[in-house]
Amino acid sequence: MNDKINISAIDRALAAAKARKAAKEGTSNPAPMPRKAEKTAPKADPAEKAAEKQRKDEAKAARKAERDAARTERKAAKAAEKASKKPAHMKKVERALSKLPSLNEPTQLIFNEATCNLSAQQLDALAQHILHHNRTMATTNAMKSDMLRIGDTVRITGGDPKFVGMVGTVVKSRQLRAKIQVPGFDKLVYIFTGQAEPVAQATAAVG
Repeated sequence: MNDKINISAIDRALAAAKARKAAKEGTSNPAPMPRKAEKTAPKADPAEKAAEKQRKDEAKAARKAERDAARTERKAAKAAEKASKKPAHMKKVERALSKLPSLNEPTQLIFNEATCNLSAQQLDALAQHILHHNRTMATTNAMKSDMLRIGDTVRITGGDPKFVGMVGTVVKSRQLRAKIQVPGFDKLVYIFTGQAEPVAQATAAVG
């Protein structure tokens, strides 16, 4: 009877020890929590993806076309500005031309024919001959004409084209040459005496 009681006590002690061990293991190594199901994004529609790519490509192409058009416009503006600017030496030539006296219709026709049909060398030779002829005629006319009297008011008819047609006062006079004071100019105008005429005579000729 006592042996059975001892065996039962031992069995209970062993069972209690196993229970404690099981409880201890359960506390130190808790059972893993079940993992939540991962959320998965819905797959994009291939047609929508292709349409989005096309929209991006079109926007990119439009921006590039706009940049190219602006660049082309700037280049054209620069080219036009450059073409409108004439070289400095051409400006001087045009300024000199503007100071020349005007040609009447017959003289303009002769000038056009000469410049169209003669070489540059012959044009230069012709110009020198014409200048020499004019100088000869001015000298001859000066020898024939009366001396301009100091103080006379005269109209300049020859010499520097800049002063042709202007009215001034004789301040120095000799047989061939005279100096005229033109209002507005400090420098005296040096002419042959045959290259000026009294204002009264010029007015009568015009009338």
